[in-house]
Amino acid sequence: MKRRQRVPEPLPPALAMEAELVVLLTEAEAALAELSLVGDRAPDTRLLVPACLAIEAMYSCRLAGIDARLSDLYLAQIRGVDERSPRAAQAVALWRSASVLQRGRVRLRDAAFDLALVEETRQWLESGHDGSDDARLAPGALPVPEPLPAPLRIALEAWEHFSADERIWMPPLVRSALLHAQFEALRPFEAQHGPLSRALVPLYLVSRRQLGTPLWFLSAYWYAHRARYRARLRTALDEGIWEPWLEFFLLGVRAAARSALIHAGDLLRLRESLHREARDIANAPALIDSLLVNPYTTLPRASVAIGRAQSTASVLIQALVRKGWLREVTGRPRGRIYLMPRILTAIERLPPMA
Repeated sequence: MKRRQRVPEPLPPALAMEAELVVLLTEAEAALAELSLVGDRAPDTRLLVPACLAIEAMYSCRLAGIDARLSDLYLAQIRGVDERSPRAAQAVALWRSASVLQRGRVRLRDAAFDLALVEETRQWLESGHDGSDDARLAPGALPVPEPLPAPLRIALEAWEHFSADERIWMPPLVRSALLHAQFEALRPFEAQHGPLSRALVPLYLVSRRQLGTPLWFLSAYWYAHRARYRARLRTALDEGIWEPWLEFFLLGVRAAARSALIHAGDLLRLRESLHREARDIANAPALIDSLLVNPYTTLPRASVAIGRAQSTASVLIQALVRKGWLREVTGRPRGRIYLMPRILTAIERLPPMA
């Protein structure tokens, strides 16, 4: 049965940029610029990018109705999730959502923000492949999506054109807000639609050089205000009143950027404190930095992180267990997994978004 697709009016809509919106736009741009500047000037901040992307992915998945947790993502990264577990599918979805921005950023170094990027992102979220390695897959390994109805295909091409149309001057944040709302209305791909739609926001800003180091978790703001998020989108798309949605979008960017700046500072101070407290433990700083990327570790991962033999890594792990920093979480004699709760708690603790 073919779905009926309501195609919205093409972009851009008529906008009344009153003084309050202009001020809010300026503040959101400034907050995003400050966040990018910190990432560029403080190399250690790059250690925190995986944490921010994990937070963004978790809240994007929750908006899509996926009961995701950061621990699911981190355990999935080290193959610590039982594939038979009910949480395995959520963990995989979360892992793909967390990695999609990094993959998209790499593509955008040499290519444009376009429908090809959208399709690659969709494939990655849905199957774990983005089309770049299809030649190595067995025939039929990836499902072939049904052709889009002609009106929807034409509307998507118009969406792509608007994203790059330099004849229409518009601040990137404003254009990004319009592109997200329009994509929500079009819903070209039901599978993974929500995470895909939300992933395209930072990818567009990366393509416009508005977002450098991706310390980004706008979905956390949207999840905290999810009723208003959906209501403002409906007002824009159903009634053609766009200013409330644009206000909400800019408020979210400003709040999330300011929160991410504080969050990054908190994690960097924790890192400094841990390095200082462990200064007499050989190889501890390198393992601590690895645990900021993923608070769970195993003996082989710790060995790689410190660049030493597993016997040396084992001595280090036991020292941190005795110190109360690491906790073994499996209870198994083999294939043990260790968690540093102090870091996981710090990653999960987001500053208020006001």
